[in-house]
Amino acid sequence: MKKSTLFILSAFCTVALSACNPFPKDDSHPELPLLEDLIKDKSKFKKVVGMGNLSEIIFLKDDRILLKPDNSNLPFKISSLKNELILEEIYDWNVPFYIDKQGDLFFNRQKYHYPDYKKHEDFKTIVVQDSLNQKSEEVQNLNDSVGLKALKDYEVELLKPFDLTPCEYIIVNTERCDVFEVRNNALIVRQDEHFKIDFLKPKTDITKFDDDVLIAWHNGKLPNPVYLAYYQINNMKFKCDNMTYPKTIVIGGKMHIYVNSFGLYEIL
Repeated sequence: MKKSTLFILSAFCTVALSACNPFPKDDSHPELPLLEDLIKDKSKFKKVVGMGNLSEIIFLKDDRILLKPDNSNLPFKISSLKNELILEEIYDWNVPFYIDKQGDLFFNRQKYHYPDYKKHEDFKTIVVQDSLNQKSEEVQNLNDSVGLKALKDYEVELLKPFDLTPCEYIIVNTERCDVFEVRNNALIVRQDEHFKIDFLKPKTDITKFDDDVLIAWHNGKLPNPVYLAYYQINNMKFKCDNMTYPKTIVIGGKMHIYVNSFGLYEIL
């Protein structure tokens, strides 16, 4: 290979590597604490809820919290920050779980009425794909064209009471095809996800005061970059892995920080 060609290839590689900046650097702010260490400071933070046996803490509009378990054998809980238990039940993960904009709760094919959820009754719940799968089994012994027509006719009739029509190319038209709401006194779900909350209190992103820095690569089937991100809440600065995504949320008039891997902490 000619020297000129080698030079061009070498220059190209150098430019490409520089563009994606793949080489680890030193921590830009070694003086700052890691978030996981900072939240242990009881003069700055008060632990409210940890993440033991939980997959997520969900914040509701009325300042209550929903504790979503990480195991289908464990109950979900709705409580206040003062640990006043409102509701504790095990729910079937194969059946839709939904809180509507008014705070009413739907799970296990029941409707629980807001705010105390003591009143509840059976509620019609339709998962479109489950119904189609069941119908498909019923017509599987018919020839292909007859069975397909029967299935399509069934879908039309299934959706008609809810002012819906069959959705073509549902995989590529997910946003247009997805439905998860109460219509005509029934909870109807036409999407893969069976868990939805429309009674959420929004969380807020924490301001970053400096650029993320690549500090290492973790080896695996594919190398994974490790970045440090630098955040600031008022006069308090800290750092953490850039995949931590800490958020703040005001509950009961008090500022809290939430991290899915650590839990919920009140900022003192």
